[in-house]
Amino acid sequence: MNRCEILNSAILTVVAMFALTEIALAEPAFGYDLQTDVVYGQGIIAPDGIEMSRDLMLDVYTPTDSTGDAARPAVVLVHGGAYYRGGRRQPPYRIEGAVHSRQEDYAQMLAPLGYVVFVIEYRLAPELPVPQTSLDHPDLQDPLTMAPDSGIERTQYVREVMGLPTISDEEVREIGIASIIAAAEDVKKAVDYVRANAAIYNIDPDRIAIGGHSAGAAATINAAYGLDAEVKAIFPLSPGGGGFDLAKVLQKPDLPAILVMQSQNDLAISAETIPLMLAEMKRAGHTYEFAWGSGIWSFLSDRRSLTR
Repeated sequence: MNRCEILNSAILTVVAMFALTEIALAEPAFGYDLQTDVVYGQGIIAPDGIEMSRDLMLDVYTPTDSTGDAARPAVVLVHGGAYYRGGRRQPPYRIEGAVHSRQEDYAQMLAPLGYVVFVIEYRLAPELPVPQTSLDHPDLQDPLTMAPDSGIERTQYVREVMGLPTISDEEVREIGIASIIAAAEDVKKAVDYVRANAAIYNIDPDRIAIGGHSAGAAATINAAYGLDAEVKAIFPLSPGGGGFDLAKVLQKPDLPAILVMQSQNDLAISAETIPLMLAEMKRAGHTYEFAWGSGIWSFLSDRRSLTR
């Protein structure tokens, strides 16, 4: 099975478990309409040390085939990028010789199959997000566990690649922890938006799944298990660590099932995090599935012609 078949199978396995704003771009030939720049909520940021609110946006991929009055399942997709980069409709960026593919690439595959897909943005570390959840919340991990050395090392690398100024590891950790929690809050806001507008988008609110890659994968776990986002299932692909303590939050009743995917060439932070995560789920008796792909990066391609 090749890379795309593995990833498509993983995504479709889990999502099977469960008057519009102006259409900016329609692609009926490809089986979906695309509606861009929909505001799903607001988030507080402080890029200059002064708190301000900004709109949070998503894009909607709606199947064009007719199903009568039947409500559709929905998928919310969350991009990766170490909480520092990524978003909607952005050019792919290179990671260690491979090219990072985008959540919209997967939305374009899922929508023609009958899923209403929401590709979201969230507040990123360079904006200095201000989470509303207390960083002293009793269900959060210890700061050193939430932002381990491997995570700090990766973040420093991303900052260098992005041309951001050098800061101390402690500052990286402080910004990172706030960004981890803010991202989870934004994912939950997106889910709340989808549920509140289920009738408008013809969605079955009992069949919503959320998933993403790397930082986006961790954000889905934190949103669903830490902040109680109301979804049927989650599918984190190569999740990094950080956020809510699974040993505590997995004690909650009626949590959504999860499919965790790991790839052979994932980053160190994922390789360290995933076995610990699975052990906690097994200990808690939580419903989960695990998929592993050999010889690949999850959500990465070596198609060098895509970008330089």
